[in-house]
Amino acid sequence: MKLIAPRPIKTFFASFDWVLFFLVLAIIAIGIFNLTSIANILPKPLHNMQILWFTLGFIFFVIPCASIDYRNYARFGNIIYGVGLAMLVIVLFFGTDYNGSKRWINLGLFHMQPSELMKIAVVIFIAKLLSEREHRQNYNLKALLPIFASVLLPMFLIFMEPDLGTALLIALIAGVMVLFEGVKKKTIAVIVAILIACAPLAWFVMHDYQRSRVLTFLQIEDDPYGSDWQVKNSVIAVGAGGLTGRGYGQSTQVQKGFVPEPENDFALANWAEEYGFIGVLVLMTLYFLLLLWALHIAASARDRFGMLLAVGIAAIFYWQVLVNTAMVVRWAPVVGITLPLISYGGSSVLCMMICVGILMNVSIRRHMLAKE
Repeated sequence: MKLIAPRPIKTFFASFDWVLFFLVLAIIAIGIFNLTSIANILPKPLHNMQILWFTLGFIFFVIPCASIDYRNYARFGNIIYGVGLAMLVIVLFFGTDYNGSKRWINLGLFHMQPSELMKIAVVIFIAKLLSEREHRQNYNLKALLPIFASVLLPMFLIFMEPDLGTALLIALIAGVMVLFEGVKKKTIAVIVAILIACAPLAWFVMHDYQRSRVLTFLQIEDDPYGSDWQVKNSVIAVGAGGLTGRGYGQSTQVQKGFVPEPENDFALANWAEEYGFIGVLVLMTLYFLLLLWALHIAASARDRFGMLLAVGIAAIFYWQVLVNTAMVVRWAPVVGITLPLISYGGSSVLCMMICVGILMNVSIRRHMLAKE
């Protein structure tokens, strides 16, 4: 299997996507600044660790992912997908147990979460499968069976950890990529009907804590001091921010411990209370511009594989921002989805940095390949 040789360094930097770079840098800066404001209530200075994760992510993932021609990912798509599945199997048997879930593999220096990397592996594999078709088409149910199989297998393994949020996220990401290629309306109707029919079964196979979260979401006032505690205080924090916020380090709901895990899933609650509607608007505008730029990269990609890669990466950012924001403001059940480049966590940060590297890769080579 022959690799495509990398371009000269001079050509690489001449095509560097500075718009993407500064958009990502601005979001990262907000995330680190947000962590520093709650440093006094955390067991250790996580903002310093977060800077380390971003530095390592840039050195070991963004630069390599951006410098190796993305067309090589298609050549090794099966291997990348297979390794991802193997890691999901390993974590079920040898993973670190935390709060009843086995989602992490202890690598000594840090705990890796294979499901985070599987999102990228699925994007690469589906982009490979779809780009190997002769042309874009309106797919029927039979033509989509290989896609369904490649998505359902990692979803099942992730659900077994258990991690319902990431399992559903993979389905949503794959759905965006397939719909982007084109699906017959009749096929969409059949898929929706199947999902509705399977909904009762899904309820019974869910774990107790997952059903509890759904019930809490649907009957939010029934348990104000139990499982609803975190979400209820998150909403209070967001509302307390008002238009301009309370100011740096003044988020009373977070500082007094009413919103658990403000560094992870509920990082947006702290940002909203300290900088209000304007602060949230600035952050969401940056995400919106990042998504628009990712779609611009997809539209100007020089081949279908690159286009589908960019669409898949855009879908990862879109769904994670949407689901996390909905969780924080009580528009969706809590499913453990992090806010990209804002929430603390080694696996989450490294996953997002790989996504940025792949997106940069496609962007750079839309100029390089035009000169071939």
